[in-house]
Amino acid sequence: MNNPEKTLKKVLLSICESVEFTIISGKKNINERTVKFDRVNVLGLELAGFVKTLRPGQLQVIDSNGINYLKSLGATEREKNLKSIFSRKIPAVFFPAGARPDKIFKKVAESYGVPLISADYDRWSFVRMAEAELEDLFAPVIDYRGTMMEVYGVGVLISGKSNVGKSECAIDLLQRGHRMIGDDIIELKRRGSGTLLAGGKYPISNRMELRGIGIVDIVRLFGISAIKEIQRIDLIVELERWNPEKTYDRLGLEEKHREILDVKVPYKEVPVAPGRNTAILVEVSAMNHRLRKKGIVAAQELENEVL
Repeated sequence: MNNPEKTLKKVLLSICESVEFTIISGKKNINERTVKFDRVNVLGLELAGFVKTLRPGQLQVIDSNGINYLKSLGATEREKNLKSIFSRKIPAVFFPAGARPDKIFKKVAESYGVPLISADYDRWSFVRMAEAELEDLFAPVIDYRGTMMEVYGVGVLISGKSNVGKSECAIDLLQRGHRMIGDDIIELKRRGSGTLLAGGKYPISNRMELRGIGIVDIVRLFGISAIKEIQRIDLIVELERWNPEKTYDRLGLEEKHREILDVKVPYKEVPVAPGRNTAILVEVSAMNHRLRKKGIVAAQELENEVL
């Protein structure tokens, strides 16, 4: 799991992917400040001295309305209210288009070592773009053993014990026109409350190990269209060696789930045995999953007809 606390420098490097900004003051302090939340706060009541709900470690935004309110206050009260804000260990204050700090604001910010940053976007555009980058930066991340494929538009995570045939199945799927996201070690990231994204791990993201052959380069073998950088996980297919003493699901009335990073993902156990084409079984699993999403469950329809 990733560290829930990030340095301001790392946050700014992440935000700069989509947001252009200029550091007004406090540049020397960006390595010392830390950010703890993936949401920013637009200063409002805090400017009037109500700071009980102000969370230390949360990025702050002040727009032109906030600046105009501060200007309506006397210099002494303005400085007092600003000190109550900066004393809450905030990492930085952003100024969207139309808002700029005055001398008192800069003075108080410098005394607390808080960087001031301008960004020429309207308030809500800046908040939306910044929070999108912060959500990605703070998203829980784990490494997972398996092979990630896109099959008929369905993100399929193929898992199973070592030497069960995951990579061989993936090669077969690639030959059938599907795309690979990663093999062996996959990076899983949770976005929001119910979405898992999978990506390959550098430097093996576009490569695969095949026992008896060695490392192969998927791009050179199948072309650039055979790979994809990131894919939502819609289905987990676990390959396991056929066990004659185990009872496998033959109807599929109830959908099983596996929980990863607090996200429940539909899950299928597929027994592997000589003569079974595993790639075709994965394809059918993906197509059947798409039908389930549309409310079409063949086993349920059959049960309704029989009863």
